[in-house]
Amino acid sequence: MTSNAPSPATPARGLGHHTLRRTIPLFRPYRRRLVLAALYVAFVGFCVSTPPIFTKYLVDTAIPRKDLHSAVLVMLGFVVLMTLRMVSWYAGQSILLLVREKIIYQLRRSVFVKLQELCMRFHQKHSPGFLYDRTLGGASTSVGVFLSMVFNTLVVYVFTMISALIICLRLNVWLTLWVLTMSLGYVLIGRLFKRRIHDITKKFNYEVNKFAGQVTDLLRGVKTIKAFAMEQRIISDFDENLWPLQLRSLDVNKETMFLGFFVEGLGYLINAAVLIGGSYLVVGSSISLGALVAFAGYQTMMIGMFGALATLSGTYGAAVAGLEQMYEILDERPSVVDKPGALMPAKVTGEMRFDDVFFSYDGKPVIQGLSVTIPHGQSVALVGPSGGGKSTLTNLLLRFYEPNKGVIRLDGTDIRQLPLFDYRSLYGVVLQDPFLFNDTIYNNLLAVAPESTDAQIRHALERAQAWEFVADLTGGWHFSVGESGSQLSGGQRQRIALARCFLTNPQIMILDEATSALDNQSEHFVQQALQSMMDGRTVFVIAHRLSTVRHVDRILVLQDGQVVQDGNYEELCQAPGLFRELHQVSLEPELPGSASDSSPVG
Repeated sequence: MTSNAPSPATPARGLGHHTLRRTIPLFRPYRRRLVLAALYVAFVGFCVSTPPIFTKYLVDTAIPRKDLHSAVLVMLGFVVLMTLRMVSWYAGQSILLLVREKIIYQLRRSVFVKLQELCMRFHQKHSPGFLYDRTLGGASTSVGVFLSMVFNTLVVYVFTMISALIICLRLNVWLTLWVLTMSLGYVLIGRLFKRRIHDITKKFNYEVNKFAGQVTDLLRGVKTIKAFAMEQRIISDFDENLWPLQLRSLDVNKETMFLGFFVEGLGYLINAAVLIGGSYLVVGSSISLGALVAFAGYQTMMIGMFGALATLSGTYGAAVAGLEQMYEILDERPSVVDKPGALMPAKVTGEMRFDDVFFSYDGKPVIQGLSVTIPHGQSVALVGPSGGGKSTLTNLLLRFYEPNKGVIRLDGTDIRQLPLFDYRSLYGVVLQDPFLFNDTIYNNLLAVAPESTDAQIRHALERAQAWEFVADLTGGWHFSVGESGSQLSGGQRQRIALARCFLTNPQIMILDEATSALDNQSEHFVQQALQSMMDGRTVFVIAHRLSTVRHVDRILVLQDGQVVQDGNYEELCQAPGLFRELHQVSLEPELPGSASDSSPVG
């Protein structure tokens, strides 16, 4: 099990400062709501700081005077105040949680939109599981957890601590300064663990991304795994990779637990110091017993909040790691982009010309000095050995990649000067193993041509020899095809893909052995439909079977990224060269009664 997820980057100095500055603008559209929520939360903070005052009154006034009436009134006031606190808390949190969800939505949407913009080079380097985590998985989840903690604790604690601090200073200045001095330990603990939790969380997130990509790949390859009886080896590999991941998760949780131990331990020390010092002051009559009880309550409140803020710093480190990973995607720059002022010509005929085109992938030359012109309306087959550059040529046509050198022209215009969306809309593509969305047949067709009528969709299915089997499915064209079309056979998927191509009525077609999974009878009818559709259009056919190349206008034989032969079927069969060699090889294994049309040519 392997993955191409990148290694975690070394954290920059000044943990999260740049990330935080970049994230704060996300809150600006909601500043009025946040101010309103802050007022609600401020009132909550005030209410949270009042219970020790009620206790002090009971201990110092009501109980010594045996005034139960005043005690009952004070407690009724306490209940009313706490009720208002709960109402205010609900109102404030309703606003804050909505803002949180809007910000997470904005982040997730931005990442997803960016993934649609990024070119094929990027997508081939990263597995779907890795990219899913960046969009909806652990990275954005950690951001949500942090925002929840900020909304639910930080604002309340700030207001509560300010109120508690003012009251503590009024009760006894020296005890308050003592508590504040010892509380500096929380600052040191927070700074220490924030960095450590950030680093370990970032490493853990990368390993989760990597493992998610591996598991996604295995789940997609379940048919191959079963066909080769690989289950036990795959399970063994899964165990071998999963346990280190669990240990890394354990490390993250232990680090958080250690932070809690330090925070809690320091709280106990401060509590002990306050009670010892307060007892000395009570004995010396410097403060009353009620004042000490109230001070102890406020001190516990402040220490608890100092500790929570220290813990929040650890969560902040984890959230920064999540934000950094989302921003890594947002900071990616696609290598294929629209040029400023890109415009489509008023009329497109469909002539394609390659002028001295070179292309390499990861340093390996794939296309080398290719120059060829495909006139408008010509059907061209691309044949040759595997790795010769056939698929790469069509990828360059679709601008999935840009040439390293040279120019591809449409009607004389460099295709890099054309807007991507409009340019790609000229094409209809049918692949040998077509991809279908996990949706109904109807929606799969409607996705490529949203304005199509039901009659047009049915006509496309009929032309692709698909209507008969679609009508027999449960729900007809509302049958759900499953992930990648797994509920359909290979031939059925191919016919749906052909219908999709027919429906878009493209000006340029790319067919990658578009009828390879069809039976002979269906192939005959589909070939007729394709032939009629190819008339007047520029067509590129990646060919592996003789039935595909026999009737095209022209055949280009590619080897090592170059055109080594160029002609029609009859000419190339007679001329010495690679095509005749491939043709002869395709006939050698032919069995009695088999059709030569089904033999491979490259």
